[in-house]
Amino acid sequence: MNCLLDTQALIWTLIEPDRLSPMAREMIEDPSTVKHVSAVSFLEMSIKMSIGKLRLNGVTIDDMPGMLYDGGVELIVMDPFEAVMLGKLPFEGKHRDPFDRLLICQALSRNLTLISSDEQIAQYRKHGLSLIW
Repeated sequence: MNCLLDTQALIWTLIEPDRLSPMAREMIEDPSTVKHVSAVSFLEMSIKMSIGKLRLNGVTIDDMPGMLYDGGVELIVMDPFEAVMLGKLPFEGKHRDPFDRLLICQALSRNLTLISSDEQIAQYRKHGLSLIW
């Protein structure tokens, strides 16, 4: 299976793995699962750190790409087609988080299962999103 970790799942995987659901942890730890992390998550973490809304408990954001590469995680960037898809993705309920919406677009366009605890994201299943938590 191919999966995309959302930003929170990424942070918990690296810093607080006990906070992952059993299903998410099993998928992430399964060596046959191809794990992806988006540059979008690095944008979100960088912004939140710069405004004091995120601390990484001793891990620096500068260390994260190397940690992920060493762990066999594939880092992906946002391509123009995924960015354009964002404008076509309907707004569901009260969900307006642009980072989540970008990750949803990447998961949909790349046929990746998104690992996320965000209940708002579940609304996008009706648009074809595969979601695990």
